[in-house]
Amino acid sequence: MQEPCPEEEIQRAEEYVGFTFPEELKALLRETNGDHWFLLSAERIISHVKENREIFPEYLAPDEFEEKVNRFVFFATNGCGDYYCYRVLENGKTDASAIYIWEHELFEIREVAKSLSELITKYYNDEV
Repeated sequence: MQEPCPEEEIQRAEEYVGFTFPEELKALLRETNGDHWFLLSAERIISHVKENREIFPEYLAPDEFEEKVNRFVFFATNGCGDYYCYRVLENGKTDASAIYIWEHELFEIREVAKSLSELITKYYNDEV
């Protein structure tokens, strides 16, 4: 586990991503700034979004890119190119009522948990 994330880095990540992070994610970042594998640090959240914004527009039309890639807050990974994320609603608000796995080959999501603590528990029990 990493040291706590400074508040300024959380704000910088939110600004770069373009969406406000759910409070439970900000609370986790304030406790630990990632774990070098599953949970992304604020800096890695930014770098993954930057990479996605560079790679995926060449495979998708602009409206598809917005809907299938850019309207998610990615905060963890399974190490295979898929992300755990929150979905961003059409009104621009981040929906914290569910956490999804975003599968990069298909640009599909499926719900895997109702909260961050549930996701972490499931992840470390090999249930996701």
